[in-house]
Amino acid sequence: MFTLFKRRNFGDYVSDTFAFFKVSGKHYLKNYFTINGALLLILVAASYFLFQVFFDFSLKIDPSGNNFDYLENYLNNNIGLVVLIALGLLLFMIFLSMLNYAVPVIYMDLYREKNGNDFGTKEILSRFKAKFGQIAVFFLVTVFLITPVLMVVFALLFLLCFILIGIPLLLFAIPTAFSWITLSFFEYLNTDKGVFKSYGSGFKHLTKQYFPIVGSSMIIYIIIQVAMTVFTMIPYMLGLVSVFTGIEEGSRGTDATATVSIMMTMVMVFSLLMSYILNNLLLVNQGLVYYSRQEFDENKSADFSIDLIGSE
Repeated sequence: MFTLFKRRNFGDYVSDTFAFFKVSGKHYLKNYFTINGALLLILVAASYFLFQVFFDFSLKIDPSGNNFDYLENYLNNNIGLVVLIALGLLLFMIFLSMLNYAVPVIYMDLYREKNGNDFGTKEILSRFKAKFGQIAVFFLVTVFLITPVLMVVFALLFLLCFILIGIPLLLFAIPTAFSWITLSFFEYLNTDKGVFKSYGSGFKHLTKQYFPIVGSSMIIYIIIQVAMTVFTMIPYMLGLVSVFTGIEEGSRGTDATATVSIMMTMVMVFSLLMSYILNNLLLVNQGLVYYSRQEFDENKSADFSIDLIGSE
């Protein structure tokens, strides 16, 4: 069994993130893909279609502007369908994002309750349905209230980049915002606090151990980006090799263009899919931060030991 309640520092936050997946990764990923697998496949199919259309259009732009005239006429003649599809995709992406962010939080809370992974997909989905209203409220507050404030802060930091001081501040601002929002989300779903009190608690958790928390999230993010770069470069390089091979063999330009379009589409779709999957590393990392702060503030491991003795 993996220990959630533990006083951790910077190194522990990074190493224990991978230790969690080493101990319970098989069970975690099994439930994750059972819940999200079908939705991720829909995302892949829809993304492939949209990226393919976009790249086909971009690579076949006519300097005379006929392509743009055709696109404008198509949009004008099918505006209702376009709006309906766009709205459907937006709602789908919102629901998928809510599910992706909620599953790790619910999983770790059930892991705490069951003293291990003695639970399954049914319990996770049941908890998700019960807390769907809370999740929706948190997302609405985050999108319409918190995000605009963060955008103003980021804009000011971007302006400060011209006098250099804004560069390091901006580098820290992004993981700081992510950690604050995620810790607040854990607090909101795992307690009876309101959304704004949860944001206040999340901020307190963050400031009490700022550099270890933000530093660990930066390291995990860098690891994710390196992994995604390696994975996406393989199909990208294979596509380039096939293009240059086709040119040397005298293939027609349309064939080369089609190859480039397919290759770029595959890279973009794969990157999108991997970003959703690998984001679990960041969320689990922040979950360990949350339970570590619980241990620092409330000495939860002592209560847990008493409960274990009482259950024997």
